[in-house]
Amino acid sequence: MSIIAGAPKTVLAATTQETYVATSSDPSTQLSHHAGVLALELDSERADPAGVPPAPLDVAAATALANHLAKDLERILGRINHLGLILSGALYDQTEILRPGFPLTKALADLYEGSSRSPDFKPQLIALGSDRGFFPVAAINPLRRPGSGPLLLLPFCFVGQQEAVTDLARFMEDILLQSGEVSQATREAIQQMFGLKVLNLSFATLSDLCALLRVQLESNELLPLWSLLEHVWFERPGILPITLDAGNRFMAQKDDVHTLFYTFDDWAQFGPGRHLPAADLGNAYRNWMRAQRQYTLALALYGLHVRWVLANPQLEAALAHSEGESTVAAFREIPCLSGDFLVESIFQNHSEHPERQLLITNQADSELGTLAYTVTSLDAAGQLLRLEHHYPLQPQGLKVVIDRLIQRCEEQGAERQVLHPGQLTYSETGRSLRAATSADLPVSATKIH
Repeated sequence: MSIIAGAPKTVLAATTQETYVATSSDPSTQLSHHAGVLALELDSERADPAGVPPAPLDVAAATALANHLAKDLERILGRINHLGLILSGALYDQTEILRPGFPLTKALADLYEGSSRSPDFKPQLIALGSDRGFFPVAAINPLRRPGSGPLLLLPFCFVGQQEAVTDLARFMEDILLQSGEVSQATREAIQQMFGLKVLNLSFATLSDLCALLRVQLESNELLPLWSLLEHVWFERPGILPITLDAGNRFMAQKDDVHTLFYTFDDWAQFGPGRHLPAADLGNAYRNWMRAQRQYTLALALYGLHVRWVLANPQLEAALAHSEGESTVAAFREIPCLSGDFLVESIFQNHSEHPERQLLITNQADSELGTLAYTVTSLDAAGQLLRLEHHYPLQPQGLKVVIDRLIQRCEEQGAERQVLHPGQLTYSETGRSLRAATSADLPVSATKIH
């Protein structure tokens, strides 16, 4: 196996039950590949929670590391010199590798196949390094997001004739995680090159990563999330509908996940909370919102395209009778919610009187933070002009809502008062959010800041 160092066809994908080896689209070569990772477990107590993973290695360091890893893999797997091996001298978090179609490892295989001008397959060891601190190929350039630890992954990919890779894939799935301990030389090289203190180092396949994630999600009672991820990652045919106990709805198809967003009023009046006693609506909606945030954030992090659709009674009725192609078609007919926030207008006085006072209720939860702002605007005579609910849809949406309300007061010359009841305030008879009063407040009102 010769070695090539420099900047940098289809991917192996596996579940806990099945192994997928994808072959080249060129029937004359019949190359296939199988991917794995070197997993670095960092000391979570010593690592900076907001820190970013180190930059990619330069060419010389990536070459040296490739030789260490190749020796370890040959020791663990036996003879591999009839196969090509390509690795990236960079670290990624799990969400960069476990994505629909596994594009990062697919890109490694493509780069390997594209590195040879010869029609005949020749095994090579290719190390991808960069003297500029980044890779020019977007598919393999690490995102280096803050807080990516404590598990970082260094991906590699075997490439070769289909039968040989198929045999290797079976063997890797059987023993790599259990017997994939790295040498002391590799451990020292990893820590020195990346400047990290590593607790554990081990090899694993993508199947192993998926299995470990499934166990983790199941232990946290998030198994439906795994079902959605698996359906899209491995490009399962058809539609997968998921309804959580809290009433959250998700429908996965291809790389899209459709989900309904309910305002409190819609949720309580015609949505999942419509049959609940009025006294239970506050806690139940918080549970729904907690699951909605948890799932949509995780789905987006793992590369799924989350399409938010505002719930309506007609769509709710359709969902009650079908969750197949017709329902997805109904989803697609409704424009997706875009942007960072949603404004639900409950009342609007068409008077041209300017706003002189904004009474704002922070509809919040001690765990989840702000769920919505209820905004009541009055004119100079104290007459009601508008009643609105402002919902942040994305994490950055909360700041956008606050900034807009402050700007609105400044432009109108209106006084603002923000009440913090510390919980959802709603009308039990109307099953709808309401503005807080002084009687709802545990502490004195404060202004948005």
